[in-house]
Amino acid sequence: MFVLQHLTNELLESEVKVGLSQVRIMSALHSTIAYSQRGIAIKLRQTEANVSRQLQSMKRQGLVSIKRNSKDRRQREVMLTNKGKRAYDKAQRLLNAQQKDLLKLLSRSEAEAFNRAVNNLLKSLV
Repeated sequence: MFVLQHLTNELLESEVKVGLSQVRIMSALHSTIAYSQRGIAIKLRQTEANVSRQLQSMKRQGLVSIKRNSKDRRQREVMLTNKGKRAYDKAQRLLNAQQKDLLKLLSRSEAEAFNRAVNNLLKSLV
């Protein structure tokens, strides 16, 4: 699993200029209009500090916008920008292609078991 994560991270960084951690954050943001940094951390089971570092990097790349909440100035609302949405869509296409290529190497029963494991993993992430 570690090798697969490493290869996936390298693929994403070379083609989309984002890492797997950032794609996970984009996945959380893609499903909603705006999210708080804390909400993202809870959803992804990460520390707020880690999410904050990733978001600052993504903001510099123009992938997310971060604004103070008008009701609670201590909170920040995070949204994908159009550039972030395009990057996320490209990352999803790459991940799907990588999965198809990987599945070609497996027997039918191995592929089914792999798909079940991946689907369970994705459900726990988002």
